[in-house]
Amino acid sequence: MTQPAHPDQSGQPSQSGLPSRTGQSGHSDGHAASPASVPTGQSAPSSLQPAPMDFQAVAPPPPADHDEPTCPPPPAPIIINEAQLVLAEKRTSLAALRTGIAIVALPMSLTTFLIATSRYYDTEDVLHFLLPVGTLNLVLLVLGAWLSLRAVRRLRQQEQTLRLLKERNGALAEFLK
Repeated sequence: MTQPAHPDQSGQPSQSGLPSRTGQSGHSDGHAASPASVPTGQSAPSSLQPAPMDFQAVAPPPPADHDEPTCPPPPAPIIINEAQLVLAEKRTSLAALRTGIAIVALPMSLTTFLIATSRYYDTEDVLHFLLPVGTLNLVLLVLGAWLSLRAVRRLRQQEQTLRLLKERNGALAEFLK
């Protein structure tokens, strides 16, 4: 009969005859071996040293009544990476929205300046300058509106994706409120 890959948590002795102190992930519980328990001239086994932080600890434990999970959930690092990717896309969309708003504000401020200084020039004399400026203002307004609407549409999609990720993994919902 072969030993299981991970010791069970029932407290039965392991191969060494000592009760198992490992958790679900197979790492020690953080207690290093005392110097008295390690023979002189030998270093402590690496399994007795504290394990580095792993994101598997965030994954929910399997039910106690099942020996083998039929379909394991995706590892927590993959879900966290998905959330980071969606949040990076969200920051990009917010930057596009900010740019769109700035582009819309530019023609409005230029038009305000032209109206404020209109008493210093005759419109008929500078019409050949005002038509291209008006066309440029219209193009900038359309571009800014398009950028803003596109960013808002993408933000909604990203919020929906984040909501789905939160539903799939409860631990992620704790961090993203």
